[in-house]
Amino acid sequence: MRVRREIDLRRFPAVPRATKKFERLYKGRTAVERVNGRLKIFWGADDGNLTGSRRFFALLGVILVVHAAFATLLASAPRWEGTLGQTKLSPIAQALYGKAKPAAVARRRIRASRSREKQGRLRLVG
Repeated sequence: MRVRREIDLRRFPAVPRATKKFERLYKGRTAVERVNGRLKIFWGADDGNLTGSRRFFALLGVILVVHAAFATLLASAPRWEGTLGQTKLSPIAQALYGKAKPAAVARRRIRASRSREKQGRLRLVG
């Protein structure tokens, strides 16, 4: 039995879920939801203290202007180089970190060579 897509759009969306286009659209949706959450929680846009649509839209306009100004300031500010914290590693932790780092690099190289071998085998088969 075939079910028409218009009957249940949630189960049968216009863009199939297992596609790159859906993933790209969904990332945009989650970004918008983060901004909406920030407006509601951080800026208090949903606390209900305003009466009237004009005041509410004026508040949202001011919030969006301030948001854009902060985004512009952050984008133009120089990046911080180095660590942000003042915590330093103890001498024992530094020694352990120094020994662990070469081993991790060796493991990464082995994994990379194995993946290149797999890719070579896949190309020969195809």
